[in-house]
Amino acid sequence: MSLSIEEIKSIAKIITSSKDKTNYNNIIKLINDLSIPLTNQQSLIDQPEQEKTLRFLIVSLFQIFKKLFQRNELVIITKTTQNHTKLKFIQWCQKMYNSFKLKLLSIISELTIETSLALDSLDLYMQLIELESGMSSGPFFPNKTLKNLIIAIWKSNIISNEINITNGQSINFILIEFLNKYYLNYTDIQYYTQSELNKLFELNEISKQNNIAKWLTLMNHDKHYGIIDDAKDDFEVFVLNPPQAMENISKFKSLLEKNWLHQLNQNLSFNQYKTILLILHKRIIPFFHTPTKLMDFLTDSYNLTTKFPNDKSIGVIPILSLNGLFQLMQSSNLEYPNFYQKLYQLLTPDLMHVKYRPRFFRLMELFLSSTHLSVHLIASFIKKLARLSLTAPPSAIVTVIPFIYNMLKKHPNCMIMIHNPRFISNPFQTPEEIAQLKQNIKDYNDPFDMNCLDPELTHAFESSLWELSTLMEHYHPNVATLARIFKQPFRKLHYNMEDFLDWNYDSLINAELSRNLKILPTLEFESFETTLLNETDSEEHKSTYLENIAW
Repeated sequence: MSLSIEEIKSIAKIITSSKDKTNYNNIIKLINDLSIPLTNQQSLIDQPEQEKTLRFLIVSLFQIFKKLFQRNELVIITKTTQNHTKLKFIQWCQKMYNSFKLKLLSIISELTIETSLALDSLDLYMQLIELESGMSSGPFFPNKTLKNLIIAIWKSNIISNEINITNGQSINFILIEFLNKYYLNYTDIQYYTQSELNKLFELNEISKQNNIAKWLTLMNHDKHYGIIDDAKDDFEVFVLNPPQAMENISKFKSLLEKNWLHQLNQNLSFNQYKTILLILHKRIIPFFHTPTKLMDFLTDSYNLTTKFPNDKSIGVIPILSLNGLFQLMQSSNLEYPNFYQKLYQLLTPDLMHVKYRPRFFRLMELFLSSTHLSVHLIASFIKKLARLSLTAPPSAIVTVIPFIYNMLKKHPNCMIMIHNPRFISNPFQTPEEIAQLKQNIKDYNDPFDMNCLDPELTHAFESSLWELSTLMEHYHPNVATLARIFKQPFRKLHYNMEDFLDWNYDSLINAELSRNLKILPTLEFESFETTLLNETDSEEHKSTYLENIAW
């Protein structure tokens, strides 16, 4: 920079305080001096005075153009403007004004370090949008000016930590400022942002770098005026007199639907798939006029294991995609005949060891809640879970046991799996019936096919839950005690699954350590020396042994 703060202040004061148009030529001087050091942006942090001067220059130029708006020297040119000299002057002022806007956009898009200079440029640019809207006699929103800002924000790329590795969203500080300060609070900003993004997506005029990450950041919230119908009063308009078109909620939802479909066809990362599927039912489907358009995306999501073969957490994606499909089946009468077959195939030994197990059981409880489901299908889920519990950790077993209990209560036809009269004796049986009973027990062979992929064909209903009897002898006392509920009458209505879903090794150990014992456990103490000596040993041998120990 060649100008000092005092020089900038002097030039700005002359332009704003005097109506002499010859002084306007100094605007060129100020704009030319407004540039950021692209090759050495770190100097803005290392040299605070440089950043301070740049900020002062930006604010001074804004005050100058604000004054030009007040003087009607940046009016919209119409056919009624006959004075050639005035027309030329207005065109020149507009050219200077556009140059200033481009400078602000370059700061927003080209800065690769986090500095408040970019945030100040964003705020001043948004104030220019407000000023532009007031220059029209009728309803008007400067959507082209907003479009250029969106392009600059999408082009912005902070070198370090641009994407959150947990959810795949962008943490670009300029985008987050725009979101929190403007997009979430103003109806017209939301509408025209989506409108311009729709055009930019269709024409591929927007930067593809971190595209989906920025889109997720912009959309992963609940404050859309198109869905919160009971909270319209919480929203305001940013410009003074916006067009009535932005009040068309149906049009707004159509824009969101198109934009979402465009983004879902992009090359998503694993975490971005997960984030989208987590918010699908609440923050995506309500905006779709035709939610069934999401079916292809959800179906493809289920088969992602081939796309991310080395990711151990990939199993959560099929679960979440099935959740989305289930929502469409409920809300849009979507027919998806293989739904339960795919759900059954997710029951694997790995499921019992992963962190998303509680979410899976919450969803599965919802999926199997209908009493109209086939008894063979329900029996297959119960039987396979019981079989998997034999090799599962205690924290998973304490989830499986109450889940099976609830399923048996909800589907009483499956009770034969734990109480089959063919294998139960009673005092009124004849000798022939007792002999037949013993033969049935001797000849019993579990017909359940663990490897069958179709839950209707596993023969689980003809099987028994002998695995539960095994769990009653489990080494962990909590598991053994919980499993014994199947020996008792089924008087309990059902278990609240939320009490069992979040157990892990740590919580099991803490529960055991903090448990109050009414009766202390009985311990039998035997000395070390006695355990190594037999009663039949001679006194001489015992004496020699103890002397050696003492030595």
